Amino acid sequence: MSDINSNEKISALRDTILNWAEERRRVVLDKAHKDVEAWLAQENEKLDREVEMILAESKPHAEEARRRYIIAAERERSTEALKLQSRLLSEIQIRFQNALVKLREDPKYPDILLGLALEGADTLKGAEPLILRLAGADISLGEGVAQKAVERRPASKMTFDSDPVPIPGGCWVFSADGHRQVNLDWFNRAREMADELAARILPLL
Repeated sequence: MSDINSNEKISALRDTILNWAEERRRVVLDKAHKDVEAWLAQENEKLDREVEMILAESKPHAEEARRRYIIAAERERSTEALKLQSRLLSEIQIRFQNALVKLREDPKYPDILLGLALEGADTLKGAEPLILRLAGADISLGEGVAQKAVERRPASKMTFDSDPVPIPGGCWVFSADGHRQVNLDWFNRAREMADELAARILPLL
């Protein structure tokens, strides 16, 4: 009889321990679950703050990168425009200069030289006597041009110097003392035209 009572007591004690253990398991699991949830919430908040911080920091960088990209694109566009302008002006200048050189084939070329010599005389008025010099290909025309220039502008006292100057055409006019000079050659005429063309072309690029 006592053994039966003893077994019952043991069984009851075991059940009590098991129930207590089960209850403790539930308590521990509930606490662990709540701890995990709290940790996840904390980590999510931390992650959200970090994301916001990264976005806030990256926005100025993105704006700066965009600004640099725009500046670089504008600089490249300006550089290409300047290259195009330079190429166009060079080509036009060469074509214009070649057209001027071809004037030598015109029967009126001596009159063209005379007109340039008279322009030089008017420009150097007060610096007489004047000296006319031409390109090597035009030496044979020099005396006649100088004589006609004196006929038109007696005060110029223009004479011809047969020493050729390194120009493709046109003329140079000097004061006899060498203090003043005007270059009316095709190099300068083409350069003057290039400056005028640059003023017209630049707004179009």
